Amino acid sequence: MEITVLDIQILKALHREVREVSNLIKEMTAPYRALQQATKWLDQQEACQLLNISKRTLQTYRAKGILGATQINRKTYFRLSEVELLMQGERPLKKQRK
Repeated sequence: MEITVLDIQILKALHREVREVSNLIKEMTAPYRALQQATKWLDQQEACQLLNISKRTLQTYRAKGILGATQINRKTYFRLSEVELLMQGERPLKKQRK
């Protein structure tokens, strides 16, 4: 086992740096916080579980415009409100294809 000893001043400086980075992240994400709280998003697995369908069926719903989706960094998200409408049988309007 290895023991590392840090000077209290170095530890305090490290703590201060971490706090500054944390504050910067909060500032950068502040404009998106309201949007995130206003809309609950589901990933593919959560949407499949709620709808009781397979991932392939969910992909078909996306392709046909039955269920809208948003992709962020190769990950697909669905609005909870749209999934609930689909569960109630009130499908959103299909997209117009050109």
